[in-house]
Amino acid sequence: MSVSHSHPDHAGNIEMFPNTLMLVQRVEYEWAGSRQDSVAFNKKHPVKLIDGDYDIVGDGSLVLLSTPGHTPGHQSLLVRLPKTGPVILSGDVAHFQTSFEHRYVPTNIWSKEASLQSMDKIAAVIAKEHAKLWINHDQPQSDAQKKLPTYYE
Repeated sequence: MSVSHSHPDHAGNIEMFPNTLMLVQRVEYEWAGSRQDSVAFNKKHPVKLIDGDYDIVGDGSLVLLSTPGHTPGHQSLLVRLPKTGPVILSGDVAHFQTSFEHRYVPTNIWSKEASLQSMDKIAAVIAKEHAKLWINHDQPQSDAQKKLPTYYE
């Protein structure tokens, strides 16, 4: 499993899968638990520490993208689906589509500058790959997406 970052709404249930390898940016792993709004990772949990972008299976179908800003080791996931095409699971790079489009950055983040650079990085991947951006907290977008039993291929 990959963890976008260590805030409870993204990492709070990791220990429901105690034997599953966790992929997390090294800087996030070290920073996690340093503030009340982050979850300290269980040091007994199997982990692979990542430094930067990382091709998970080696064929480009699942690529972790280092997107710091919201937290020091925030990461997003580029998924290349055979029929749907490339999709970016953005974690908290932006909370809403309008935030992404206008580069609005909330004040309660680790680094505004890094956050803006990560949004630009994601925008470049979108342009190059013709990818869709899935924003975790954007309710209208979520409402429009397929739900079980339907799925994306």
